[in-house]
This record gives sequence, structure tokens and C-alpha cells, in this order.
Amino acid sequence: MEENTWLSYYKVILEKVSFDNFLLKKEYNKAKKTLLPLQLEILEEWMINKGYILI
Repeated sequence: MEENTWLSYYKVILEKVSFDNFLLKKEYNKAKKTLLPLQLEILEEWMINKGYILI
């Protein structure tokens, strides 16, 4: 997969599991292992803008 495709993929996944904080955290941790540092920053900013909170 292309690098930007991974970022898009994780955005879709995180939106789908956002109803459950446990699943959100689990998928976010998977994204941290896959994405490049810059992509991770973009994803984190996106999550903040969406109001997704990792507790």
C-alpha cells in the first residue's frame, strides 16, 4: 500500500470504531506502528479535530 493510503485507511478505521474508546485506542496503537512520523502527526491532528479522545 502507498504511504498516504495507510493514512486514509486508518482514518476510516478510526471513524468506524470511534464509538468504543477501547477499540479506538487499539486501532490507534496499530497506526502508530505502521505510519511514518509525519503521517502520525497528521493523524493525531485529525483525531483532535474530530474530538476523538484517548483515555
